[in-house]
Amino acid sequence: MGLVAVVQRTNTFLQQVRGEMLKVSWPTWDDLRRSTLVITVFVAIIGVIIGLMDSAFSLILIKWFGQVFG
Repeated sequence: MGLVAVVQRTNTFLQQVRGEMLKVSWPTWDDLRRSTLVITVFVAIIGVIIGLMDSAFSLILIKWFGQVFG
């Protein structure tokens, strides 16, 4: 494949990318902030839940192993 063909294919590709990007429905800044807040809160809640479960299982296992092997 010659250099001219590569340049033409690249140009065609970039034109198609630009056309597709113009079709994208971008969120507004308010939508973006709201979505980011929801995701951040959700991740924080899940993190706390996993942390509490980890602590509870650790205490249970330590207590159980302490009784069985102690």
